[in-house]
Amino acid sequence: MRVNIVLGVLVSVMLAGAGAAPGPAFGQARVVTPAVSEDQVGTWVLTCKADPMTDRGECGLRHRLWLEMPDLQRAGAIGVALEVVLRDGAALPAVTARGLSLSDPQRGALAVGGAAEIRFDGEPSMLLSCVLDGRDAVCLPGSEDAGRAAAALVEARRVLVRLKAPARAVTGGAPDDVLALDLSETGRAVALLRERAAGQPPRQPQGTSPSSFLEQLERMLRR
Repeated sequence: MRVNIVLGVLVSVMLAGAGAAPGPAFGQARVVTPAVSEDQVGTWVLTCKADPMTDRGECGLRHRLWLEMPDLQRAGAIGVALEVVLRDGAALPAVTARGLSLSDPQRGALAVGGAAEIRFDGEPSMLLSCVLDGRDAVCLPGSEDAGRAAAALVEARRVLVRLKAPARAVTGGAPDDVLALDLSETGRAVALLRERAAGQPPRQPQGTSPSSFLEQLERMLRR
């Protein structure tokens, strides 16, 4: 009789334990979300993100309107943007597609021999050659046009952009489509970008091999 009572108690305890909610030992570690700040200056949006491991901040300045919007129906989709990037002390216009993946070879076309043509107000147009920077496609003016591009950027009221083959495949539009963006308060936006970037260590190289990633993109685009 006593044995049956003891067995009954043990079974009850085991069943109660099986139905109980998992304790702390079975929990998931909390994800630390990077601190993000966003400021709108005229037609520009400055976004800064701080790495919680290093406190290193990284800021990006892009036009508030996309040249090609991300596909909001797909997780991780990327867009094509007009940005201002700092290179060797100069603030230069750039056409970018950031966070490329092999699942989106259309955007990858921008990094495979692509180019963009831009024109500020009534100034002569200039060509931006595209390269792969980590997993970002970044199109920048050549050294011969860098000074003119930096000067025109802060003064212009409008910029025209045309993506050139094979980059024109990115938008899915006609080959000669010209996109127009109004510009305002660019000088103040650039000054704020410089202020936020001051004192930050140089950006570290990406872990992914650019040549390997580019070769995979090229193979997919040839299909």
